[in-house]
Amino acid sequence: MDASTILQTYLDEMGKAVMNEWFEDFVALIQLPLSILTASAKITVATRADLEDGFYDFVEMIRSRGVTQVQRTVKAATFQGTDHIVGIYETRLLADEKLALPVFHSKMWIGCHDGAWKAIKIHNTTNETRWPILLTRLSPELCLPEEL
Repeated sequence: MDASTILQTYLDEMGKAVMNEWFEDFVALIQLPLSILTASAKITVATRADLEDGFYDFVEMIRSRGVTQVQRTVKAATFQGTDHIVGIYETRLLADEKLALPVFHSKMWIGCHDGAWKAIKIHNTTNETRWPILLTRLSPELCLPEEL
């Protein structure tokens, strides 16, 4: 499989875990500590408990906005060695067919650990300053460059 297909499959699994509130499936997709870089801060999620708190806060936030679909679309991805991928993707959070929040972009690094792809680092265009990322500070005009 190519890097874009692997990353898209990974993002689809992550979206399914969030929309179904399946924390165990979500945590299986994350390599702790997880580094998150936003336009305003560098955040480290170090423990499973911190990840779990942020997961349920995020789920509650999207439910309160009426989100019915998480659409993440890979724009570019490439292998860095045989077991690491870096890619750029767009996130659309929809309430039925309408945008519930502005579109934002992310760059993600995933690595294959014991046969499973896991997020290592995420850089996104939000202005969030702390974990959990609650998407209250979005700038729709920001876009990460597609150069990997």
